[in-house]
Amino acid sequence: MKRRTAAAVTTALILGGLGAGGGAYAQDSSAPVDVSADNQETINSKCITIFTGNVEILQNRSRLRAQKVTIYSARKAGTTADGANACGAAQRMEAEGSVYMVSDTQTARGDRAVYTFDNNIAIVTGDVVLVKGKDVARGDKLTVNTKTNDAKLESTPSNKASQRRVRAVFYQDDKKNDAPAAPAQPAAQR
Repeated sequence: MKRRTAAAVTTALILGGLGAGGGAYAQDSSAPVDVSADNQETINSKCITIFTGNVEILQNRSRLRAQKVTIYSARKAGTTADGANACGAAQRMEAEGSVYMVSDTQTARGDRAVYTFDNNIAIVTGDVVLVKGKDVARGDKLTVNTKTNDAKLESTPSNKASQRRVRAVFYQDDKKNDAPAAPAQPAAQR
């Protein structure tokens, strides 16, 4: 797996956090990437790499865990289907099965996550839960543009009788003091 792939995967899936409050998350894409799984299969004729079984991708202090991660790479121009090293940069990553992402300040989970490299869009679906500090947001689908940090959390009702709604609980920042300053007291007379 190319370094750029893992860096983008961890960055993309952790970014977005809790909507607009998610904030930018700096990821050092030059840091080493540690991928572990029960199995790895590389299909060069299709430019696909598949990790299965307790997949864990680590970079810096970010982590992605899933049961299966598939990386789809572009074919290099001018190469044949059976040529060695015919595959180029990653185009799309799909993580499936209890997808769990952790950064220094945020965690996210869902049933499935897809990241498309050319448009910087990450989509997490399933029972999506985002946590940043005490703040928690839940929904069925999270779409994040990792370049702009624009995020959209949606619910997808299975039927009208059991429509789920997006739910978020935000706590006020304890350190922030927006209260107006106390009025100045008149100086004591002597």
